[in-house]
Amino acid sequence: MIDERSVMAKETRWGYSIEPRDYALHPSDAPGWWEWWYFDADFENGYTLVGTFHFGSPRPPANRDARFIEISIYDPAGEKRMVRKRFPKEQCRASEETCNVTIGDNVFEGEIPRFHLRFQEGNQGCDLTFESVVEGFMPRAPTSSIGEAPVGWIIPTARAKVSGTLTWDGKVMPVIGMGYHDHNWSEAPMSGAGDREDLLAFMGLPIGEWTLNFSAGRSQRKRSHEPYGACYVYRNEKVVAVSEKGGGVGSEFEVNEAGIAYPRKYRVWFEEPGLIEGEIRVSIRQVIEFMDLLSRYRPFQKWFSRT
Repeated sequence: MIDERSVMAKETRWGYSIEPRDYALHPSDAPGWWEWWYFDADFENGYTLVGTFHFGSPRPPANRDARFIEISIYDPAGEKRMVRKRFPKEQCRASEETCNVTIGDNVFEGEIPRFHLRFQEGNQGCDLTFESVVEGFMPRAPTSSIGEAPVGWIIPTARAKVSGTLTWDGKVMPVIGMGYHDHNWSEAPMSGAGDREDLLAFMGLPIGEWTLNFSAGRSQRKRSHEPYGACYVYRNEKVVAVSEKGGGVGSEFEVNEAGIAYPRKYRVWFEEPGLIEGEIRVSIRQVIEFMDLLSRYRPFQKWFSRT
């Protein structure tokens, strides 16, 4: 999944530095190939934006020819405006040399340290600039296995200053805030999403001069529920520590209307003395959006993916 020609000469103490081609398109002939460019932003006025530009679908069944955007905007009360729209392939393009992705009239483009997002569908939209305040980073190993293929992961900006305009129900407002952008790709859809992690949490935590990116959970029963965790720590603009010796576990479960249990509390820990050690406790006050990733599965497939 990692292009050896691009990264072999750029290994650092903690992973790899990255070049523009690393966060460009990674085309593949695999029937299950997919790729996305993810971004989110929290604005000082209480609004939030999160979204992805997609080439190929990560959801089963495989569809390498799908081209679509999925972008959600939330107001301070948690009300959502969702844009999910597919486009013909001939209206979409992506560079293999740098981040320059066009889906319909919607664009995500740029190079470290600056990225630009522009989308407008109906009465919702944005025109935003992401200015990175930390270095780009590539972990040494793929972020996870989803059964048939690993997932490539590039983090062009783990923490960015975001500015521009946000459009909510036709109202255009200036915004400033903090954001994040990463890039994933694989050669198989997430039909094996339950193959490794159970109750996986992925979080970003900016605290003064420190920035933490971490994922944590435990494996499925077939892997003996072994804990899993990865933590990437930045101080100012530099990555200063990486650890994969940790885990996460949920508690105080509630069941939603679909009959799916989820935790109201989550504990993350890392145990690598002298490098990263300690724990973070998360209390979930409000579930803004709930997505059943197994909704397309038959009952037996759901059971199998959770064992």
